[in-house]
Amino acid sequence: MSLSEELIIRQARQDSNTCIANRDVAGVSKYWLPDFIQVAGDGSHTVGKKQIIADWKFMFSQSSPAFERLPDLIKVSQSGDLAWETGTWNYKTAPFYGNYSAMWRKVKGSWLTQCELYVSLNP
Repeated sequence: MSLSEELIIRQARQDSNTCIANRDVAGVSKYWLPDFIQVAGDGSHTVGKKQIIADWKFMFSQSSPAFERLPDLIKVSQSGDLAWETGTWNYKTAPFYGNYSAMWRKVKGSWLTQCELYVSLNP
């Protein structure tokens, strides 16, 4: 694993978290592949960057709580074009939290997320 590749992904995750805090959908979605898949903490799922952008715009218009992802581990494949991220997520203004994993793919020199899976662990 290349430490610099891991740091690039960590920086992208931090930037994505900042964009969420700022309700900046374009900033968050710049890390998604066109066929991005998102599985929410309740098990619902959405496929496709365009649809997920629309969902996030609606979510932010409803004043939903902001959340952040805190990576515990990022592991880059031996080939250097895939990476696995896992950690915890939590809402900053609501009592929801859980675990998540993400698959990253390096495309034309940039790390982008192929999918994210969230599992809600709150009571």
